[in-house]
Amino acid sequence: MANAKKIIIVGSAGSPQQAIEILKLNEELNFPVIVNIHFTSSAIETFAQHIRSETNQKVTIVRGPVFLEPGVYIPEGGKDLIFLSENTITVVDETTSKETVHPSISVLFSSMKKFANEDFAVVVLSGLGSDGAEHAAELKKKGVLFIIERTPKFPYLTENIARQLGESYKRLEIEKIREMLKMFNNEVKQQAKNDGI
Repeated sequence: MANAKKIIIVGSAGSPQQAIEILKLNEELNFPVIVNIHFTSSAIETFAQHIRSETNQKVTIVRGPVFLEPGVYIPEGGKDLIFLSENTITVVDETTSKETVHPSISVLFSSMKKFANEDFAVVVLSGLGSDGAEHAAELKKKGVLFIIERTPKFPYLTENIARQLGESYKRLEIEKIREMLKMFNNEVKQQAKNDGI
């Protein structure tokens, strides 16, 4: 089951560099990481390049249906990410969405509800507003692990989501979140070895 691990990093203002810091594992990812951070359409390509150059991870800009494999996934500019199945994501155009910020965390979380289980972990970083908060409790009930940045630059997003979760989440500094991802990475590698892959 460990080899189906999926990490979703969400955030807004103040979080792009933090997401990059988390991904500096000094080893290749053994599971998919979806980075869903509010960005202007024009900034996505640059952000993807920053992730590649600073973390040496494989980065895929999602422009249509994609089967999740190890690496980092971010949506095409101005699009919202959604899950089509437990292991397939795609993007929908912002004009079809009632949300005002993109990529929308609410749209992503809403699409996860059908497929989410204990193999999903959500990392909530700095941000303004409460995008996605209304779906957090339901995802938690499905077994999703929530990890919330302990000292975000802007605490509104983290606090609004934490409020929906009650006490059921981990609050960690960026370095500890990175360590947790490294631990997941080793678990998945070990699982694959045990399965003879």
